[in-house]
Amino acid sequence: MRGKGALVILLLAAVVIYFVYFMRTEKKAPVEEQVSRFNQTRAELTSVNLEQVGRAVQEWMAEHEGRVPESLRELQGGRSYGLSLTDGWGRTIRYQKLSDTEFELRSAGEDGRFDTEDDLVRSY
Repeated sequence: MRGKGALVILLLAAVVIYFVYFMRTEKKAPVEEQVSRFNQTRAELTSVNLEQVGRAVQEWMAEHEGRVPESLRELQGGRSYGLSLTDGWGRTIRYQKLSDTEFELRSAGEDGRFDTEDDLVRSY
């Protein structure tokens, strides 16, 4: 019985040493690194989509006496073929008309909630 108790204590000590080592090195686990890189890629894709949508709106404005469309539905057809209105997480990009000549595009970012610190925003 004493041998089993010593083995349990030895195993517990090994587990504690293992966790302390990784906590002190502050190195991310491989899965965490992959998730982080994947989310960075999603953010980069979102930035590209926001720029493309922004350019499409600006082209539309040039063809419509400089006025901003009421919604992105007005872009349908014409040059907007293949235009992605979603962000890197597959969520709809929010369009907001700020004035007759200004607009804003917003992605809810990684957390999926608008108006938080991780939102990706382009104002034109």
